Amino acid sequence: MRVMLDTNVLISGIIFSGPERRLLKAIQEDHVLVIDDFLLAEAMEVLARKFPGKEQLFNILLRSFKFEKHPISPEEKIHEAAKYLRDPKDAAVLASVMLMNPDIFVSGDKDLHTPDVRTLAHVYTTKQALMLLEKG
Repeated sequence: MRVMLDTNVLISGIIFSGPERRLLKAIQEDHVLVIDDFLLAEAMEVLARKFPGKEQLFNILLRSFKFEKHPISPEEKIHEAAKYLRDPKDAAVLASVMLMNPDIFVSGDKDLHTPDVRTLAHVYTTKQALMLLEKG
């Protein structure tokens, strides 16, 4: 399965030993991590700001995945995605999801779990994704 993670899930999986870490391990074992340059840059910026020194851990971790990397979404796709969101800061992420069309997209951001967004993508919480990926 092709799985895309929002930055909040990715960072939590790297830093903390909770369900997000389990999710990373499940993806690592049997699935493909779908990621784009925007999410990579955002993850590096958050790590540098909130968890200085952990950026290298992220790079090492990425190399252990089967992954599919994409460029940043074009501006017109980001503007289109913004129409479905309350918070325009989420538009680049949703545009990426729309373009890359992963089998599942995992996010802890409630703004990405709306009926409008669900018409565009298969959005899961970490718990829902774990149930799906660990069962088979």
